[in-house]
Amino acid sequence: MVPAACLALFSPVGSPADDQAAAQAGSDEPAREWVRADDLLPLLESHRGKVVLVNFWATWCGPCIHEIPALIRLREKLDPSRFALVAISLDDQADAAWLVPEFIETRFPEWRSYLNGEFEDYLLVEELDPFWPGVMPANYVIGPDGAVVKTLLGGHSEEQFEEAVRSAMRVTEAAKATDR
Repeated sequence: MVPAACLALFSPVGSPADDQAAAQAGSDEPAREWVRADDLLPLLESHRGKVVLVNFWATWCGPCIHEIPALIRLREKLDPSRFALVAISLDDQADAAWLVPEFIETRFPEWRSYLNGEFEDYLLVEELDPFWPGVMPANYVIGPDGAVVKTLLGGHSEEQFEEAVRSAMRVTEAAKATDR
């Protein structure tokens, strides 16, 4: 998980500080991390040197839900020193505070996701893709240098995700080899 110091957290329904305090006090309430557009690039920068798959999803998006198990398996399969999965729910803020944690806990308890801290979902996605057409799920493979190397819009299989990520890893390894 990314240190909370990297994120300027915001919630209209309850403060993230309250969420963290409840988690530390032994409450069953899960800690939640909200991410705003201004936070996204610093969040990704915290993974510099790795290939990062950014997954924008929502509880109301059928293809998003369908690909979550594939993304979980991919995260478990790949070396965490070389790969990171950053999932961000684009559910509306008012719903995200209660719906997303409950959804994750009941359907995919091993899924880790940030919550949308913006009133407009496109503000987050446009940090990576200024021409995002609104297609969900929206996935972006980020190279170790921080550049978007592959865009995957709509639902994809584990094999498609793995090929995109491994391709980015191979390009990085080839570049390192030529630098020697």
